[in-house]
Amino acid sequence: MMLIDKIKGTIFGGAIGDALGTVVEEMDRETVRRCYGGAVTGFVEPSVESVCSFLKKGQYSHETQIFLLALEMYVEKKKLDEVCFIDKLIEWVDNEKEHRYPAGGHLNAAISYKSGAEFNDARVRGVEVDGIIPSVASGLFRWDNSDEAYQEGTYLASLVYKDEVLIDAAGVLAVAVSSIAGERIFFETEDGKINFIELLISFSQVDIVKEYLNQVISALREDLEDMDELILRFGNGSFVLESLSLSLYIFLKWGKDFRKSLLRAVNSYGEFGGDTDAVGFLTGALSGCYNGIDAVSSEWIEKIENRNYLNLLSEKFFEKIENG
Repeated sequence: MMLIDKIKGTIFGGAIGDALGTVVEEMDRETVRRCYGGAVTGFVEPSVESVCSFLKKGQYSHETQIFLLALEMYVEKKKLDEVCFIDKLIEWVDNEKEHRYPAGGHLNAAISYKSGAEFNDARVRGVEVDGIIPSVASGLFRWDNSDEAYQEGTYLASLVYKDEVLIDAAGVLAVAVSSIAGERIFFETEDGKINFIELLISFSQVDIVKEYLNQVISALREDLEDMDELILRFGNGSFVLESLSLSLYIFLKWGKDFRKSLLRAVNSYGEFGGDTDAVGFLTGALSGCYNGIDAVSSEWIEKIENRNYLNLLSEKFFEKIENG
């Protein structure tokens, strides 16, 4: 499969997963049933009870927005440029009409950087999954080198956060995307899926990150299918290792079918609600990268916000990679 198809699959897959998942974020199963009549299977207008009631059908949340900032940085600078990324982050936070309730970490770091704070003082402590989202762009940009993907993924996350768990998880995610985009891992067998997670473990530098990844291996060996059981196993909240582990498992279990895996992800609210837009973004990006853009529903592509811009950004991003 051509790299451009994987890039488009990642970008559209992530944005669509975010837009589908954000309408049920933090809602429990009963609330979803009351507001939408049951599981989300396509774009809907957010309920007044939704945390994103201010959005319209097909619009994505801040997860996709911060991912796009990283993509734009790579397109403009052809490398990871910390000044460019920080400037984009500040501009985005300042534009209150455009940003969609950024996570506290990105908001606070942007305010600190704008006030003139130095790197070590501007960064914040936090372990919310939003902090690793931009590293998907690093994984794509370094599609041919997992070592460089890990280094850039961790560094990009460290511009905002100082927690070693989150930073390490960002690097692991970048390696996952790089390995899938570069077709260096094969998922045709259980061993292939386990080898993929073992590769991620080999890059991890933090014990608790390795522990969560080992739980993914255990679940794969048990061949778990029930989403409630998976949510109990991994969690589905904003803690980075919950959403990352759950997304990795959904991708490895059902990811050959983009639609099936994405709908599992965005409906992973369970009995108590969860960070469904983050799980949707991560699963959509991973499955979209693996399957390519042709696996993504044309109906979803037509209805996602800013589809023309996403397509243009995908092509410009590919040009920067292709031209070295």
